[in-house]
Amino acid sequence: MFERRSASRTLLNETGSISVDEHRSLPCIVYDRSLGGVRVALPEAEIVPDSFVLSLDASNEILVCSAVWRKAEEIGATANGVSSLHPGRPAAREALQPA
Repeated sequence: MFERRSASRTLLNETGSISVDEHRSLPCIVYDRSLGGVRVALPEAEIVPDSFVLSLDASNEILVCSAVWRKAEEIGATANGVSSLHPGRPAAREALQPA
């Protein structure tokens, strides 16, 4: 099978949440991540807007994402911005870059 990704992905299988609007967020599983984006799964994927904020529980990061594709209960999205809730801790995008 032909690989279309420009960057390799890291399997995570970690919990997170997607902000649907200013009053509601949905729990999700972040399956994998690369320098360019993420793949998340949640039962209500169809109500997630095309642009959304993803919070990663394990790393306390916040990603601003744009949906690229959708399949049933999964969303593939680009990560447009990364910020860490811990200023002294590097954001995962920096940690994923090769040395």
